[in-house]
Amino acid sequence: MNFLNILLRKFRASLIFILLLGIFNSLLNGGLLIFINTTISGKSLPFFNNYRWMVFTAIIVSSLLCARIFQTYMIRLTNNILFDFENDILRKLRQSSYRDFENLGKEKIYTAINDTKTLAHIPEVFMNAFNAFVVMICCCAYLLFMSFTGGIVVLLSMAALVIFYIVRNNGIEAELNKQRDLQNAYYKYINDLLLGFKELKMGAVRNLNIFNHFLIKNRIIAKKISVETSIRYNDNELTGTYSWYVIFGITMFVLPFFFSMDIEKVTVFLVTILYLMGPVAIMITLIPTSTAIKIAIERLSVFDQQLRFIEGRDGAEELMDHNKDGFDHLEFKNVDFTYYDNSLPDRPFQLKSINLRINRGEVLFITGGNGSGKSTFGYLLTGLYQPDEGEISVNGRTFGREEGQLYRNYFSAVFTDNYLFGENYDNFDLSSSNTEFMELVKLMKMENVLHIDETTRKITTNLSKGQRKRLALIYALLENKPVLVIDEWAAEQDPSFRQYFYTEVLDKLNRRGKTIIAITHDDDYYYCASRVIKFNYGSIVSEELPLVK
Repeated sequence: MNFLNILLRKFRASLIFILLLGIFNSLLNGGLLIFINTTISGKSLPFFNNYRWMVFTAIIVSSLLCARIFQTYMIRLTNNILFDFENDILRKLRQSSYRDFENLGKEKIYTAINDTKTLAHIPEVFMNAFNAFVVMICCCAYLLFMSFTGGIVVLLSMAALVIFYIVRNNGIEAELNKQRDLQNAYYKYINDLLLGFKELKMGAVRNLNIFNHFLIKNRIIAKKISVETSIRYNDNELTGTYSWYVIFGITMFVLPFFFSMDIEKVTVFLVTILYLMGPVAIMITLIPTSTAIKIAIERLSVFDQQLRFIEGRDGAEELMDHNKDGFDHLEFKNVDFTYYDNSLPDRPFQLKSINLRINRGEVLFITGGNGSGKSTFGYLLTGLYQPDEGEISVNGRTFGREEGQLYRNYFSAVFTDNYLFGENYDNFDLSSSNTEFMELVKLMKMENVLHIDETTRKITTNLSKGQRKRLALIYALLENKPVLVIDEWAAEQDPSFRQYFYTEVLDKLNRRGKTIIAITHDDDYYYCASRVIKFNYGSIVSEELPLVK
Protein backbone atom coordinates (compact mmCIF):
# COMPACT_ATOMS: atom_id res chain seq x y z
CA MET A 1 0.00 0.00 0.00
CA ASN A 2 1.51 3.37 -0.99
CA PHE A 3 1.39 6.59 0.95
CA LEU A 4 -1.50 8.19 -0.91
CA ASN A 5 -3.62 5.07 -0.47
CA ILE A 6 -3.01 5.21 3.29
CA LEU A 7 -3.96 8.88 3.27
CA LEU A 8 -7.14 8.35 1.25
CA ARG A 9 -8.20 5.36 3.34
CA LYS A 10 -7.78 7.26 6.60
CA PHE A 11 -9.21 10.50 5.28
CA ARG A 12 -12.15 9.02 3.37
CA ALA A 13 -13.58 7.33 6.46
CA SER A 14 -13.97 10.64 8.26
CA LEU A 15 -14.37 12.99 5.30
CA ILE A 16 -18.17 13.44 5.54
CA PHE A 17 -18.03 14.10 9.28
CA ILE A 18 -15.30 16.74 9.11
CA LEU A 19 -16.84 18.33 6.00
CA LEU A 20 -20.18 18.73 7.78
CA LEU A 21 -18.39 20.03 10.85
CA GLY A 22 -16.40 22.46 8.73
CA ILE A 23 -19.48 23.68 6.87
CA PHE A 24 -21.37 24.21 10.12
CA ASN A 25 -18.48 26.18 11.63
CA SER A 26 -18.12 28.26 8.47
CA LEU A 27 -21.84 29.05 8.47
CA LEU A 28 -21.54 30.14 12.09
CA ASN A 29 -18.72 32.49 11.08
CA GLY A 30 -20.85 33.79 8.23
CA GLY A 31 -23.75 34.29 10.64
CA LEU A 32 -21.45 36.21 12.97
CA LEU A 33 -20.51 38.54 10.10
CA ILE A 34 -24.15 39.23 9.26
CA PHE A 35 -24.92 39.79 12.95
CA ILE A 36 -22.06 42.32 13.29
CA ASN A 37 -23.09 44.22 10.15
CA THR A 38 -26.75 44.24 11.18
CA THR A 39 -25.83 45.59 14.60
CA ILE A 40 -23.55 48.30 13.14
CA SER A 41 -26.21 49.44 10.67
CA GLY A 42 -28.85 49.51 13.43
CA LYS A 43 -31.19 47.11 11.68
CA SER A 44 -33.49 44.77 13.60
CA LEU A 45 -32.93 41.05 13.83
CA PRO A 46 -35.79 38.88 12.53
CA PHE A 47 -35.81 37.12 15.89
CA PHE A 48 -34.42 37.64 19.41
CA ASN A 49 -34.02 41.32 18.61
CA ASN A 50 -34.12 42.23 22.29
CA TYR A 51 -31.52 39.60 23.18
CA ARG A 52 -28.72 40.46 20.78
CA TRP A 53 -26.06 39.72 23.41
CA MET A 54 -27.49 36.22 23.85
CA VAL A 55 -27.43 35.60 20.10
CA PHE A 56 -23.86 36.90 19.89
CA THR A 57 -22.77 34.74 22.83
CA ALA A 58 -24.51 31.66 21.40
CA ILE A 59 -22.79 32.09 18.03
CA ILE A 60 -19.36 32.59 19.65
CA VAL A 61 -19.73 29.61 22.02
CA SER A 62 -21.07 27.34 19.25
CA SER A 63 -18.24 28.35 16.93
CA LEU A 64 -15.66 27.80 19.69
CA LEU A 65 -17.00 24.31 20.52
CA CYS A 66 -17.21 23.38 16.85
CA ALA A 67 -13.65 24.60 16.22
CA ARG A 68 -12.42 22.72 19.31
CA ILE A 69 -13.99 19.45 18.16
CA PHE A 70 -12.70 19.98 14.63
CA GLN A 71 -9.12 20.81 15.64
CA THR A 72 -8.97 17.91 18.13
CA TYR A 73 -10.15 15.51 15.45
CA MET A 74 -7.62 16.86 12.94
CA ILE A 75 -4.78 16.49 15.45
CA ARG A 76 -5.67 12.83 15.99
CA LEU A 77 -6.15 12.19 12.28
CA THR A 78 -2.83 13.81 11.38
CA ASN A 79 -0.90 11.82 13.99
CA ASN A 80 -2.62 8.57 12.94
CA ILE A 81 -1.64 9.20 9.33
CA LEU A 82 1.94 10.02 10.32
CA PHE A 83 2.07 6.81 12.37
CA ASP A 84 0.82 4.76 9.39
CA PHE A 85 3.21 6.45 6.95
CA GLU A 86 6.26 5.80 9.12
CA ASN A 87 5.16 2.23 9.83
CA ASP A 88 4.67 1.60 6.11
CA ILE A 89 8.24 2.71 5.38
CA LEU A 90 9.77 0.75 8.26
CA ARG A 91 7.76 -2.40 7.47
CA LYS A 92 8.86 -2.40 3.84
CA LEU A 93 12.45 -1.67 4.78
CA ARG A 94 12.46 -4.54 7.26
CA GLN A 95 11.26 -6.89 4.53
CA SER A 96 13.77 -5.68 1.95
CA SER A 97 16.96 -7.53 1.15
CA TYR A 98 20.33 -6.23 2.25
CA ARG A 99 21.29 -5.47 -1.36
CA ASP A 100 18.10 -3.48 -1.88
CA PHE A 101 18.84 -1.57 1.32
CA GLU A 102 22.34 -0.75 0.06
CA ASN A 103 20.90 0.55 -3.21
CA LEU A 104 18.38 2.77 -1.43
CA GLY A 105 20.95 4.44 0.81
CA LYS A 106 20.46 5.76 4.34
CA GLU A 107 20.18 9.39 3.23
CA LYS A 108 17.08 8.73 1.09
CA ILE A 109 15.46 6.85 3.96
CA TYR A 110 16.05 9.72 6.41
CA THR A 111 14.65 12.21 3.89
CA ALA A 112 11.60 10.04 3.17
CA ILE A 113 10.78 9.79 6.88
CA ASN A 114 10.97 13.59 7.10
CA ASP A 115 8.70 13.84 4.04
CA THR A 116 6.04 11.77 5.77
CA LYS A 117 5.73 14.51 8.39
CA THR A 118 4.95 16.98 5.61
CA LEU A 119 2.48 14.64 3.93
CA ALA A 120 0.65 13.92 7.17
CA HIS A 121 -0.56 17.54 7.24
CA ILE A 122 -2.60 17.12 4.03
CA PRO A 123 -5.95 16.64 5.85
CA GLU A 124 -5.31 19.71 7.99
CA VAL A 125 -4.32 21.79 4.96
CA PHE A 126 -7.31 20.54 2.99
CA MET A 127 -9.81 21.26 5.75
CA ASN A 128 -8.35 24.69 6.53
CA ALA A 129 -8.60 25.52 2.85
CA PHE A 130 -12.15 24.13 2.70
CA ASN A 131 -13.31 26.12 5.75
CA ALA A 132 -11.68 29.28 4.44
CA PHE A 133 -13.29 28.70 1.04
CA VAL A 134 -16.78 28.31 2.57
CA VAL A 135 -16.36 31.53 4.58
CA MET A 136 -15.10 33.31 1.45
CA ILE A 137 -18.15 32.14 -0.50
CA CYS A 138 -20.45 33.41 2.26
CA CYS A 139 -18.68 36.78 2.37
CA CYS A 140 -18.64 37.14 -1.41
CA ALA A 141 -22.34 36.27 -1.60
CA TYR A 142 -23.05 38.84 1.10
CA LEU A 143 -21.12 41.55 -0.78
CA LEU A 144 -23.02 40.78 -3.99
CA PHE A 145 -26.29 40.81 -2.05
CA MET A 146 -25.54 44.25 -0.60
CA SER A 147 -24.38 45.71 -3.92
CA PHE A 148 -23.95 43.55 -7.00
CA THR A 149 -21.88 46.10 -8.93
CA GLY A 150 -19.73 47.04 -5.97
CA GLY A 151 -19.25 43.38 -5.10
CA ILE A 152 -18.09 42.58 -8.65
CA VAL A 153 -15.53 45.40 -8.57
CA VAL A 154 -14.13 44.34 -5.20
CA LEU A 155 -14.06 40.63 -6.05
CA LEU A 156 -12.37 41.19 -9.43
CA SER A 157 -9.72 43.34 -7.75
CA MET A 158 -9.13 40.64 -5.14
CA ALA A 159 -8.96 37.90 -7.79
CA ALA A 160 -6.36 39.84 -9.79
CA LEU A 161 -4.16 40.30 -6.73
CA VAL A 162 -4.44 36.61 -5.74
CA ILE A 163 -3.53 35.48 -9.29
CA PHE A 164 -0.52 37.81 -9.20
CA TYR A 165 0.56 36.21 -5.90
CA ILE A 166 0.18 32.65 -7.23
CA VAL A 167 2.14 33.37 -10.42
CA ARG A 168 5.02 34.82 -8.40
CA ASN A 169 4.98 31.76 -6.12
CA ASN A 170 5.21 29.17 -8.91
CA GLY A 171 8.85 29.96 -9.63
CA ILE A 172 9.84 28.97 -6.08
CA GLU A 173 9.05 25.25 -6.50
CA ALA A 174 12.20 24.47 -8.50
CA GLU A 175 14.33 26.12 -5.82
CA LEU A 176 12.68 23.98 -3.13
CA ASN A 177 13.60 20.84 -5.10
CA LYS A 178 17.22 21.99 -5.16
CA GLN A 179 17.06 22.45 -1.39
CA ARG A 180 15.89 18.85 -0.98
CA ASP A 181 18.77 17.53 -3.10
CA LEU A 182 21.22 19.57 -1.06
CA GLN A 183 19.68 18.19 2.13
CA ASN A 184 20.21 14.60 0.93
CA ALA A 185 23.89 15.34 0.29
CA TYR A 186 24.18 17.15 3.63
CA TYR A 187 22.95 14.08 5.53
CA LYS A 188 25.62 12.02 3.79
CA TYR A 189 28.40 14.44 4.75
CA ILE A 190 27.15 14.63 8.35
CA ASN A 191 27.15 10.82 8.45
CA ASP A 192 30.79 10.84 7.30
CA LEU A 193 31.64 13.45 9.93
CA LEU A 194 30.04 11.57 12.82
CA LEU A 195 31.09 8.02 11.92
CA GLY A 196 34.56 8.94 10.71
CA PHE A 197 35.42 11.54 13.34
CA LYS A 198 38.58 9.75 14.50
CA GLU A 199 39.83 9.42 10.94
CA LEU A 200 39.11 13.10 10.30
CA LYS A 201 41.12 14.12 13.36
CA MET A 202 44.05 12.08 12.07
CA GLY A 203 44.18 13.77 8.67
CA ALA A 204 44.49 17.56 8.42
CA VAL A 205 43.76 17.67 4.67
CA ARG A 206 40.82 15.31 5.04
CA ASN A 207 39.47 17.31 7.98
CA LEU A 208 39.82 20.59 6.09
CA ASN A 209 38.29 19.27 2.88
CA ILE A 210 35.15 17.75 4.39
CA PHE A 211 34.52 21.01 6.24
CA ASN A 212 35.35 23.56 3.53
CA HIS A 213 34.65 21.74 0.27
CA PHE A 214 31.67 19.63 1.28
CA LEU A 215 29.85 20.70 4.46
CA ILE A 216 30.38 24.46 4.21
CA LYS A 217 30.03 24.52 0.42
CA ASN A 218 26.75 22.62 0.73
CA ARG A 219 25.48 24.97 3.44
CA ILE A 220 26.55 28.09 1.49
CA ILE A 221 24.55 26.99 -1.55
CA ALA A 222 21.63 25.92 0.66
CA LYS A 223 21.76 29.26 2.49
CA LYS A 224 21.79 31.18 -0.80
CA ILE A 225 18.75 29.30 -2.09
CA SER A 226 17.00 29.58 1.28
CA VAL A 227 17.58 33.35 1.44
CA GLU A 228 16.39 33.84 -2.14
CA THR A 229 13.25 31.77 -1.68
CA SER A 230 12.53 33.36 1.70
CA ILE A 231 12.88 36.85 0.21
CA ARG A 232 10.53 35.89 -2.60
CA TYR A 233 8.07 34.47 -0.09
CA ASN A 234 8.42 37.65 1.98
CA ASP A 235 7.82 39.82 -1.08
CA ASN A 236 4.71 37.80 -1.79
CA GLU A 237 3.55 38.19 1.81
CA LEU A 238 4.09 41.95 1.68
CA THR A 239 2.27 42.11 -1.64
CA GLY A 240 -0.61 40.17 -0.12
CA THR A 241 -0.72 42.35 3.01
CA TYR A 242 -0.63 45.70 1.22
CA SER A 243 -3.07 44.51 -1.42
CA TRP A 244 -5.75 44.80 1.22
CA TYR A 245 -5.06 48.52 1.51
CA VAL A 246 -5.67 48.75 -2.23
CA ILE A 247 -9.00 46.98 -1.72
CA PHE A 248 -9.85 49.35 1.15
CA GLY A 249 -9.00 52.32 -1.09
CA ILE A 250 -11.25 51.01 -3.86
CA THR A 251 -14.07 50.52 -1.34
CA MET A 252 -13.70 53.94 0.32
CA PHE A 253 -13.02 56.09 -2.75
CA VAL A 254 -13.84 54.31 -6.02
CA LEU A 255 -17.21 52.78 -5.10
CA PRO A 256 -18.76 55.99 -3.61
CA PHE A 257 -17.41 58.16 -6.47
CA PHE A 258 -18.25 55.97 -9.48
CA PHE A 259 -21.17 53.92 -8.15
CA SER A 260 -22.72 56.36 -5.65
CA MET A 261 -22.50 53.88 -2.78
CA ASP A 262 -23.77 55.35 0.49
CA ILE A 263 -21.78 55.40 3.70
CA GLU A 264 -23.85 52.59 5.26
CA LYS A 265 -22.98 50.14 2.47
CA VAL A 266 -19.37 51.31 2.45
CA THR A 267 -19.20 50.49 6.17
CA VAL A 268 -20.74 47.05 5.56
CA PHE A 269 -18.25 46.44 2.73
CA LEU A 270 -15.30 47.44 4.90
CA VAL A 271 -16.39 45.19 7.78
CA THR A 272 -16.97 42.30 5.37
CA ILE A 273 -13.58 42.79 3.72
CA LEU A 274 -11.92 42.93 7.13
CA TYR A 275 -13.69 39.67 7.98
CA LEU A 276 -12.63 38.23 4.63
CA MET A 277 -8.96 38.95 5.28
CA GLY A 278 -8.63 35.93 7.60
CA PRO A 279 -9.84 33.25 5.14
CA VAL A 280 -7.96 34.80 2.21
CA ALA A 281 -4.78 34.98 4.31
CA ILE A 282 -5.23 31.29 5.18
CA MET A 283 -5.61 30.40 1.49
CA ILE A 284 -2.53 32.42 0.54
CA THR A 285 -0.32 31.09 3.34
CA LEU A 286 -1.33 27.55 2.34
CA ILE A 287 0.29 28.05 -1.07
CA PRO A 288 3.90 27.46 0.12
CA THR A 289 2.66 24.60 2.30
CA SER A 290 0.90 23.10 -0.71
CA THR A 291 4.11 23.47 -2.72
CA ALA A 292 6.08 21.62 -0.03
CA ILE A 293 3.39 18.91 0.06
CA LYS A 294 3.50 18.57 -3.73
CA ILE A 295 7.27 18.10 -3.67
CA ALA A 296 6.99 15.61 -0.79
CA ILE A 297 4.37 13.62 -2.72
CA GLU A 298 6.59 13.50 -5.82
CA ARG A 299 9.62 12.37 -3.82
CA LEU A 300 7.68 9.84 -1.78
CA SER A 301 6.00 8.46 -4.90
CA VAL A 302 9.41 7.62 -6.36
CA PHE A 303 10.61 6.24 -3.03
CA ASP A 304 7.39 4.26 -2.62
CA GLN A 305 7.82 2.69 -6.06
CA GLN A 306 11.25 1.48 -4.98
CA LEU A 307 9.85 0.15 -1.71
CA ARG A 308 6.96 -1.61 -3.44
CA PHE A 309 9.43 -3.25 -5.82
CA ILE A 310 11.49 -4.68 -2.96
CA GLU A 311 8.63 -5.31 -0.50
CA GLY A 312 8.28 -8.89 0.64
CA ARG A 313 11.19 -10.13 -1.49
CA ASP A 314 13.14 -11.34 1.49
CA GLY A 315 10.70 -13.30 3.65
CA ALA A 316 11.60 -11.35 6.78
CA GLU A 317 8.53 -12.66 8.60
CA GLU A 318 9.71 -16.25 8.45
CA LEU A 319 10.81 -17.91 11.68
CA MET A 320 11.84 -21.49 12.26
CA ASP A 321 13.46 -23.88 14.68
CA HIS A 322 17.12 -23.77 13.62
CA ASN A 323 17.71 -27.38 14.62
CA LYS A 324 14.40 -28.80 13.44
CA ASP A 325 15.87 -30.43 10.35
CA GLY A 326 19.50 -30.11 11.41
CA PHE A 327 22.36 -28.99 9.22
CA ASP A 328 24.20 -31.60 7.17
CA HIS A 329 25.79 -29.76 4.26
CA LEU A 330 25.67 -26.61 2.16
CA GLU A 331 26.49 -26.48 -1.53
CA PHE A 332 27.24 -23.79 -4.13
CA LYS A 333 26.56 -24.92 -7.71
CA ASN A 334 27.82 -22.72 -10.57
CA VAL A 335 27.04 -19.55 -8.63
CA ASP A 336 27.62 -16.22 -10.36
CA PHE A 337 27.09 -12.83 -8.78
CA THR A 338 27.73 -9.29 -10.00
CA TYR A 339 28.21 -6.48 -7.50
CA TYR A 340 27.54 -2.96 -8.73
CA ASP A 341 29.06 -0.16 -6.70
CA ASN A 342 26.84 2.94 -6.94
CA SER A 343 29.95 5.12 -7.08
CA LEU A 344 31.45 3.04 -9.93
CA PRO A 345 28.47 1.69 -11.91
CA ASP A 346 30.58 0.99 -15.01
CA ARG A 347 33.08 -1.19 -13.10
CA PRO A 348 31.14 -4.08 -11.54
CA PHE A 349 32.82 -6.81 -9.50
CA GLN A 350 31.97 -10.43 -10.32
CA LEU A 351 32.07 -13.75 -8.51
CA LYS A 352 32.22 -16.42 -11.20
CA SER A 353 31.44 -20.13 -11.29
CA ILE A 354 31.59 -20.77 -7.55
CA ASN A 355 31.31 -24.50 -6.82
CA LEU A 356 31.80 -25.48 -3.20
CA ARG A 357 30.43 -27.97 -0.69
CA ILE A 358 30.63 -27.30 3.06
CA ASN A 359 29.93 -30.24 5.34
CA ARG A 360 28.69 -30.25 8.90
CA GLY A 361 31.46 -29.96 11.47
CA GLU A 362 34.04 -28.40 9.15
CA VAL A 363 36.23 -25.46 10.06
CA LEU A 364 36.65 -23.71 6.73
CA PHE A 365 39.03 -20.79 6.18
CA ILE A 366 38.37 -18.40 3.28
CA THR A 367 41.50 -16.54 2.19
CA GLY A 368 42.67 -14.23 -0.56
CA GLY A 369 43.97 -10.74 -1.16
CA ASN A 370 42.04 -7.53 -0.72
CA GLY A 371 39.29 -7.26 -3.30
CA SER A 372 39.45 -10.95 -4.14
CA GLY A 373 35.77 -11.51 -3.32
CA LYS A 374 35.98 -13.03 0.16
CA SER A 375 33.50 -10.69 1.86
CA THR A 376 31.12 -10.76 -1.11
CA PHE A 377 31.23 -14.55 -0.89
CA GLY A 378 30.41 -14.20 2.82
CA TYR A 379 27.32 -12.15 1.98
CA LEU A 380 26.22 -14.78 -0.53
CA LEU A 381 26.94 -17.56 1.95
CA THR A 382 24.83 -15.96 4.67
CA GLY A 383 21.98 -15.08 2.30
CA LEU A 384 22.41 -11.31 2.42
CA TYR A 385 23.04 -11.40 -1.34
CA GLN A 386 21.17 -13.61 -3.81
CA PRO A 387 23.06 -15.27 -6.70
CA ASP A 388 22.41 -14.05 -10.24
CA GLU A 389 23.00 -17.53 -11.64
CA GLY A 390 23.35 -20.99 -10.13
CA GLU A 391 21.97 -22.14 -6.82
CA ILE A 392 22.85 -22.41 -3.14
CA SER A 393 21.29 -25.27 -1.20
CA VAL A 394 21.21 -26.55 2.38
CA ASN A 395 20.73 -30.30 2.84
CA GLY A 396 19.83 -30.46 -0.86
CA ARG A 397 17.07 -27.84 -0.56
CA THR A 398 17.25 -24.56 -2.45
CA PHE A 399 15.56 -21.46 -1.10
CA GLY A 400 13.68 -18.92 -3.20
CA ARG A 401 14.09 -15.18 -2.83
CA GLU A 402 10.99 -15.02 -0.63
CA GLU A 403 12.52 -17.67 1.67
CA GLY A 404 15.63 -15.64 2.46
CA GLN A 405 15.01 -15.60 6.20
CA LEU A 406 14.47 -19.36 6.33
CA TYR A 407 17.89 -19.78 4.75
CA ARG A 408 19.60 -17.19 6.97
CA ASN A 409 18.26 -18.87 10.08
CA TYR A 410 20.99 -21.49 9.65
CA PHE A 411 23.69 -18.85 10.17
CA SER A 412 24.97 -16.56 12.88
CA ALA A 413 27.57 -14.07 11.72
CA VAL A 414 30.04 -11.44 12.88
CA PHE A 415 31.00 -9.23 9.95
CA THR A 416 34.02 -6.95 9.64
CA ASP A 417 31.91 -3.84 10.23
CA ASN A 418 29.71 -5.54 12.82
CA TYR A 419 27.27 -3.27 14.66
CA LEU A 420 26.48 -3.75 18.35
CA PHE A 421 22.90 -2.76 19.14
CA GLY A 422 22.13 -0.57 22.10
CA GLU A 423 19.12 -2.70 23.04
CA ASN A 424 18.71 -6.44 23.63
CA TYR A 425 16.54 -7.04 20.56
CA ASP A 426 17.18 -10.81 20.69
CA ASN A 427 15.68 -11.12 24.18
CA PHE A 428 18.80 -12.91 25.41
CA ASP A 429 19.06 -13.69 29.12
CA LEU A 430 22.08 -11.48 29.79
CA SER A 431 22.33 -12.16 33.49
CA SER A 432 24.94 -13.80 35.68
CA SER A 433 22.43 -16.58 36.42
CA ASN A 434 22.48 -17.70 32.77
CA THR A 435 25.05 -20.51 32.75
CA GLU A 436 25.42 -20.62 28.96
CA PHE A 437 26.01 -16.89 28.76
CA MET A 438 28.56 -16.87 31.58
CA GLU A 439 30.44 -19.81 30.02
CA LEU A 440 30.74 -17.84 26.77
CA VAL A 441 31.90 -14.76 28.68
CA LYS A 442 34.57 -16.91 30.31
CA LEU A 443 35.49 -18.48 26.97
CA MET A 444 36.04 -14.98 25.55
CA LYS A 445 38.02 -13.98 28.70
CA MET A 446 35.68 -11.08 29.44
CA GLU A 447 34.55 -11.95 32.96
CA ASN A 448 36.53 -9.00 34.37
CA VAL A 449 35.60 -6.64 31.54
CA LEU A 450 31.84 -6.81 31.02
CA HIS A 451 29.56 -4.81 33.28
CA ILE A 452 26.15 -6.46 33.45
CA ASP A 453 23.14 -4.51 34.67
CA GLU A 454 21.09 -7.24 36.36
CA THR A 455 17.98 -5.03 36.38
CA THR A 456 17.83 -4.03 32.71
CA ARG A 457 19.74 -7.11 31.48
CA LYS A 458 21.98 -4.84 29.42
CA ILE A 459 25.73 -4.87 28.91
CA THR A 460 27.92 -1.82 28.55
CA THR A 461 29.21 -1.33 25.01
CA ASN A 462 31.94 1.10 26.11
CA LEU A 463 34.60 -1.38 25.06
CA SER A 464 37.64 -1.48 22.83
CA LYS A 465 37.16 -2.59 19.24
CA GLY A 466 38.59 -6.03 19.96
CA GLN A 467 36.38 -6.43 23.04
CA ARG A 468 33.33 -5.36 21.04
CA LYS A 469 34.15 -8.10 18.53
CA ARG A 470 34.31 -10.64 21.37
CA LEU A 471 30.94 -9.47 22.70
CA ALA A 472 29.49 -9.68 19.19
CA LEU A 473 30.72 -13.28 18.95
CA ILE A 474 29.09 -14.07 22.31
CA TYR A 475 25.79 -12.72 20.98
CA ALA A 476 26.19 -14.72 17.77
CA LEU A 477 26.79 -17.94 19.73
CA LEU A 478 23.76 -17.27 21.94
CA GLU A 479 21.63 -17.46 18.79
CA ASN A 480 22.42 -21.19 18.82
CA LYS A 481 22.53 -21.59 15.04
CA PRO A 482 24.44 -24.47 13.44
CA VAL A 483 26.76 -22.43 11.18
CA LEU A 484 29.03 -19.62 12.40
CA VAL A 485 30.46 -17.15 9.86
CA ILE A 486 33.14 -14.66 10.94
CA ASP A 487 34.85 -12.09 8.72
CA GLU A 488 38.32 -10.92 9.79
CA TRP A 489 37.16 -11.42 13.37
CA ALA A 490 40.65 -11.72 14.90
CA ALA A 491 42.09 -8.66 13.16
CA GLU A 492 41.48 -6.43 16.22
CA GLN A 493 42.64 -9.01 18.80
CA ASP A 494 46.03 -8.88 20.48
CA PRO A 495 48.54 -11.62 19.44
CA SER A 496 48.03 -13.64 22.61
CA PHE A 497 44.25 -13.77 22.33
CA ARG A 498 44.44 -14.34 18.57
CA GLN A 499 46.50 -17.48 19.17
CA TYR A 500 44.12 -18.58 21.91
CA PHE A 501 41.15 -17.98 19.61
CA TYR A 502 42.46 -20.05 16.71
CA THR A 503 44.00 -22.87 18.70
CA GLU A 504 41.44 -23.27 21.49
CA VAL A 505 38.20 -21.34 20.95
CA LEU A 506 37.54 -22.60 17.42
CA ASP A 507 38.27 -26.16 18.52
CA LYS A 508 35.87 -25.90 21.47
CA LEU A 509 33.12 -24.44 19.29
CA ASN A 510 33.69 -27.12 16.69
CA ARG A 511 33.43 -29.84 19.32
CA ARG A 512 30.07 -28.37 20.33
CA GLY A 513 28.82 -29.05 16.82
CA LYS A 514 29.44 -25.71 15.17
CA THR A 515 30.31 -25.56 11.49
CA ILE A 516 32.68 -22.61 11.20
CA ILE A 517 33.51 -20.50 8.14
CA ALA A 518 36.19 -17.92 8.88
CA ILE A 519 37.26 -15.27 6.38
CA THR A 520 40.82 -14.53 7.42
CA HIS A 521 44.32 -13.35 6.48
CA ASP A 522 45.94 -15.10 9.46
CA ASP A 523 48.04 -17.61 7.50
CA ASP A 524 49.98 -18.54 10.65
CA TYR A 525 46.89 -20.42 11.81
CA TYR A 526 45.75 -22.10 8.60
CA TYR A 527 46.63 -25.43 10.18
CA CYS A 528 43.61 -24.97 12.49
CA ALA A 529 41.23 -25.35 9.55
CA SER A 530 39.75 -28.45 7.95
CA ARG A 531 40.20 -26.83 4.54
CA VAL A 532 41.54 -23.54 3.19
CA ILE A 533 39.73 -22.00 0.21
CA LYS A 534 41.58 -19.25 -1.64
CA PHE A 535 39.85 -16.56 -3.71
CA ASN A 536 41.38 -14.36 -6.38
CA TYR A 537 39.53 -11.89 -8.64
CA GLY A 538 36.15 -13.37 -7.78
CA SER A 539 37.00 -17.04 -8.33
CA ILE A 540 38.13 -19.97 -6.21
CA VAL A 541 41.70 -20.61 -7.31
CA SER A 542 42.72 -23.28 -4.81
CA GLU A 543 41.37 -25.61 -2.16
CA GLU A 544 43.88 -27.11 0.22
CA LEU A 545 44.06 -29.38 3.23
CA PRO A 546 46.33 -27.49 5.65
CA LEU A 547 49.47 -29.03 7.01
CA VAL A 548 49.37 -30.01 10.65
CA LYS A 549 51.71 -27.82 12.67
